[in-house]
Amino acid sequence: MHTQSRKITVLAAALLPLAAVAACGSQTVSVGGTPVTGVRWNVESVTVDGTTTQAPGSSYVEFPSADRARGNNGCNSFDAEAEIDGDTIRIGKATVTMSMCMDKKDRDFEKTFGRAIGGSNKARTDGDHLTLTTDDGDTIALVKERPAPLTGTEWTVTSLLSDDVATSLPKEVAGRAKLTFDREGKDGTDGRDGTDGRDSRDGTDGTVTGDLGCNRFRAKAEFRDGHLTLGRPVTTRMLCQGPRMDTERALLKLFAQKLSYEVQGRTLRLTAPDGTGAEAGAGRG
Repeated sequence: MHTQSRKITVLAAALLPLAAVAACGSQTVSVGGTPVTGVRWNVESVTVDGTTTQAPGSSYVEFPSADRARGNNGCNSFDAEAEIDGDTIRIGKATVTMSMCMDKKDRDFEKTFGRAIGGSNKARTDGDHLTLTTDDGDTIALVKERPAPLTGTEWTVTSLLSDDVATSLPKEVAGRAKLTFDREGKDGTDGRDGTDGRDSRDGTDGTVTGDLGCNRFRAKAEFRDGHLTLGRPVTTRMLCQGPRMDTERALLKLFAQKLSYEVQGRTLRLTAPDGTGAEAGAGRG
């Protein structure tokens, strides 16, 4: 698997006993009437010792279930044990990637975030906002991320799929392969999706344009019955070698067939009937 970082096991600021959390499973858990699981929470700022630091755009926290927390600290990704109990969220042992970030501000924020995220936090919700406060009074301010619309969004391909196994793109291609879907609605509007990221005008046609990792392309896109069918692409004729061409060949296999698609937050998953596909991410809007 191609990846730019290796993982090591580290301990968060406090290792906490997380008993009896498995029973929570994938059930939606709320704080103050607001669901906190199954939501991507973008970090707005972190306040430590009375000093507030604005978060870089890549920083987020999400709770895929009541016993897990994962996200990005502005430099590296993390995956941790967690427990949500009423208005208390405890975050314990974590796995953190070890990428070397070049921006000093991101490195400094990583350290600040690390001080505030570990241990026991009181959680407070206010509309789309979530605030975590430690016993020492440090806080993390987060805001709920709205799903990106399928159309009108530039999606950057991050990985290729094979039977639900995602393989990240090699570094030679990272950030190159992009897809943008556009559609002309029957009512003359631009045909963009609703806030849930799904197709709000099922049964319309449009186009998909972008870059396959080597060549730029354009193709028809048909939205029918919750599926997406891509036509045969017209491409430029550059010759590329190695990973760029390998990625392009893999993406070309997704055309001229009906695909399942799913938008979760700012991640798009395209899946062919044989289990192959691609995942792509939307930039922070």
